[in-house]
Amino acid sequence: MSQAHATNARRRQPVHGLDLVRFAAASLVVLYHLGFKAWALEGSSLHAVLGRHQDFPIGYALSWCGWIGVQVFFVVSGAVIAYSARGVSARGFARRRVARLLPAVLIAVAIALPVAVFVFGSAPGQAIVLTLKTLAFVPLGPWIIGQFWTIPIELAFYALVWAILASGVPERTMHALAWLLGVASASYWLTVTLGVRGTGGRLGELLLLQHGIYFALGMLCARLGGSGLGLRHVGLSIACIFAASVQVRTTAQWEMGARVDLSADWPWAYVLWLCLTAMIAAAFRWQAQVATILGRFGEALRLAGLATYPLYLVHIHVGGAILLLTAELGIIPALTLAYASSVVVALAIARWLEPPLHAAVDMGLRRLGRGMPRYRRTG
Repeated sequence: MSQAHATNARRRQPVHGLDLVRFAAASLVVLYHLGFKAWALEGSSLHAVLGRHQDFPIGYALSWCGWIGVQVFFVVSGAVIAYSARGVSARGFARRRVARLLPAVLIAVAIALPVAVFVFGSAPGQAIVLTLKTLAFVPLGPWIIGQFWTIPIELAFYALVWAILASGVPERTMHALAWLLGVASASYWLTVTLGVRGTGGRLGELLLLQHGIYFALGMLCARLGGSGLGLRHVGLSIACIFAASVQVRTTAQWEMGARVDLSADWPWAYVLWLCLTAMIAAAFRWQAQVATILGRFGEALRLAGLATYPLYLVHIHVGGAILLLTAELGIIPALTLAYASSVVVALAIARWLEPPLHAAVDMGLRRLGRGMPRYRRTG
């Protein structure tokens, strides 16, 4: 077997532990939105619709910091893209990313629009405008799906990877990308600790200054399944992990607003993120051993992994609607029904609705690609 074929074979091997981490991260986000934010944070749109308030909902010790699932997603994304992009052309990479992102968004928007208008009471005209912004992947919010804010950040990362694949020297340049993201983002958070105001807000997010440390860490995790990490990589990892503590602390303050009593507990969210990130690293480092342990659950884990993206997109409108209908039962019963409903819908999307859409989008992009001119690198 040639080295190229061996590389592609390794790339096609599933990393079973990642699906488990993905689903855990998505569940944390769902618990935060439906089990804490909807009840305890008055700035939440779902809180306004629910019309109930409870400072410390049952189970808040875990649910309040569920937003940390987003940081875990970024690490997973960095790892998955670095791992799966090996041996892939720039055109093939772009096609796969679009075919992965677009179908779930189409389905989620089809759910979100009627729920927003007829259940949450949004103005139809405004809901349609937000729907169109979401479908157009406009990087500046608001959107019909609030949690869509992370998708343009992912796209910014994908754009960098695409440019590297198109450069003709992907292996060496991909290695440099991890350093660029890690050093730039860690430096950004260093300026925050020093009290220097850097480029913040949405621009800082889209430039990957705020979350680049997570993508870089994910890319370093992916190396554990191949050549491993040298001392310089360990140093970069430590810098990113330290910078992540600043980012998590800052996010806790922003998410909690005036809830100083909880934002001061940001180390718990940080430790939770560290544990899940360690699981990502372990999934690559001991890929064969994890496959042996979890291999018999491979199909179920794969479905759970595929359902993670739809779950992230639809839980506010599916689970939130159930929450409104069952709030009289109390937080725990209502949250249980809302979470279960969101998971069932996400699994149904991943199992039956998304695959034909994915195939159609992929085929359309292939046909479009065949009609586009190809350029051969010279020199």
